[in-house]
Amino acid sequence: MKRNKGIFTYIIMLILLVIFIIPFYILVINTFKTTQEFVLNPFSWPESFRLDNYREAIRKMNFTLSFKNTFIISGATVILNTFLSSMIAYVLSRKSWKINKFIFMLLVVSMVAPFQVYMIPLVKIYGGMLGMSNNLALVVYVGLGLTIPFSVFLYRGFLNSIPKELDEAALIDGCSMEKTFFRIILPLMKPIMITVMVFVGLGSWNEYLMTSLFLTRTETRTLSIAAFTFLTNRSADYSPMMAGLVLGIIPILIFYLFGQKYIIEGVVQGSVKG
Repeated sequence: MKRNKGIFTYIIMLILLVIFIIPFYILVINTFKTTQEFVLNPFSWPESFRLDNYREAIRKMNFTLSFKNTFIISGATVILNTFLSSMIAYVLSRKSWKINKFIFMLLVVSMVAPFQVYMIPLVKIYGGMLGMSNNLALVVYVGLGLTIPFSVFLYRGFLNSIPKELDEAALIDGCSMEKTFFRIILPLMKPIMITVMVFVGLGSWNEYLMTSLFLTRTETRTLSIAAFTFLTNRSADYSPMMAGLVLGIIPILIFYLFGQKYIIEGVVQGSVKG
C-alpha cells in the first residue's frame, strides 16, 4: 500500500513538473527561431539554432545599461530590506510595548491592499508634485515600502522561535540590545534572511508595473521594460524579445538556485509562530 502511494505521488509530481516546465521550454526553443517560424508553430523544434536573436536583443534592449539599472534597483532593495526589516522585526519580537502590536497590525493590513490601489496617488505625488520620475532611488524607496511588511512578518515569526534566554544571557554578560542582535541573533537568522532575500530579489528583478510608471526614459529603463521595445503598434518581433527575456532570467535564476535550500525552512519557521 505504501509503495503504491509512493508511485502515485511520484507520478503526480512528474506531471506537475512537465506542466511547469513546458512554458520555459517553449520560451527557450523559440529564441533560436525566427519570428515567422514562431508564429507558424511555437511548439516545433528549430530548423537551425541561430544566435542572431540574442545579438539583436542585446543591441536593441541596450542590455548592459538595462541590466545595470535592474541590478542597482534589485541589489539596493534587497540590502536595505534585509537591514531594516530584520531590525524592525527584532524590536517587535523582543519588546512587549503596546504600540508594537499596533505597528505589527498596520504592517499586516498593508499587505492586503495591492499596489494597483495606490499606484495613481504615488505617481501623482512623487512623479508629478515632487518631480522625481526617472529616479532609481525613488523605485528603491517605493519597493522598500512594498516589501518591508511581508519581510517583517516572516522575520518576526522566525525570531519568536529563538529563545529569549539568549538575549537575557547576553544582557547579563554586558551586551547591549544592538550587540546582542548583530553578534548573536543575526547569525541565527541565516535561513530566513536568505529566504526573504530571494523573495524580495525575485520580485524586484521582475517588477514591471511600478518601474514602468516611474522610469520612462531610455537611460533609466530596466530589463522588464526594455523587453517591450520589440512590441510596437504595427509589429511584434517575438523571437528577439524572448531571447532578451531568457538573458534577463539567467542572473536571478542563479541567485534563486543558490538560496533555494533555505526557502522551505525559512518560510515554515517564519510563519508558524508569526
